[in-house]
Amino acid sequence: MEAGTTVKTGLRIVAACFAFGVCFGIGGALAGVAKVAPKEAQVQATPAEFFLPFAGFCLSVGSVVSYLVLRSSWRGLRLVGVLFAATYGISTIATQVESLFFLSAKMPPGMIGALFVQGAIAMALFATLAVLILGKWRRAATPVRNANAPPLTAVAITWRIALLIVAFIFLYMLLGYYIAWRNPALRAYYGGTDVASFYEALKSTWQKQPLLFLLQVFRALLYVACVYPLLNMLRVARWEKAIATAAFLASWTTVLLLPNPLMPATVARSHLWETLAFNLTFGALMGWLLGKAAARE
Repeated sequence: MEAGTTVKTGLRIVAACFAFGVCFGIGGALAGVAKVAPKEAQVQATPAEFFLPFAGFCLSVGSVVSYLVLRSSWRGLRLVGVLFAATYGISTIATQVESLFFLSAKMPPGMIGALFVQGAIAMALFATLAVLILGKWRRAATPVRNANAPPLTAVAITWRIALLIVAFIFLYMLLGYYIAWRNPALRAYYGGTDVASFYEALKSTWQKQPLLFLLQVFRALLYVACVYPLLNMLRVARWEKAIATAAFLASWTTVLLLPNPLMPATVARSHLWETLAFNLTFGALMGWLLGKAAARE
């Protein structure tokens, strides 16, 4: 019986991963991403070069989201809404606001808008299908009880969020300097120059792009707003919430494995290692700090 249940659950997870890929494609088609993409986007990669990275992306996101759904104490539309907000916020909003800041001059007209629409359609479809496929649509016959700690107080949440904002900015600048900015091709792509030290990099950024720090404050708050409901619905130990958050954030970095006609492969690969290190570290910290809140029925 247990073996049968395990196999059934495994097949559902595979189906959820497949559903993510389908929803991603439907979102792109309905948003007209191909119409606004540069013509060279169609010939930059062969189907074989595209398939394996895309399969890895789908497996990465689909399996992590499946874990969150299966371990959730919430069900139905409530769960769908939380999943949509978290996946759309992290995968699209948090990413594309940076694209607007850094790459608006490099992006074809209408591309960023199309990506926002694609993400909204894809994540709305995927959140709904994931809950259905993984059997979390209907209320459980026996209510699930958990022994999690009571919700965090307003004071506790406030100082934790303040700490997370500082950590977000520090990690963003630190990993950007020591991982991404070490690549000469990446510096040339963004029209930047090498800086002698991390301190000098911070100083230069503050003088030349002070709005970048404000942008990262917004992104930090967005991360918290997207992830906190996920933590609140999970009926697992605090350490497991930290791992789950790190895995959830990190899963989206695999999109950088996909061929990108707007960004050289070496630049995308540097960003992959940079964002992977950032999301694993910041995700674990956020999951640990905010994971004390209890999951509610």
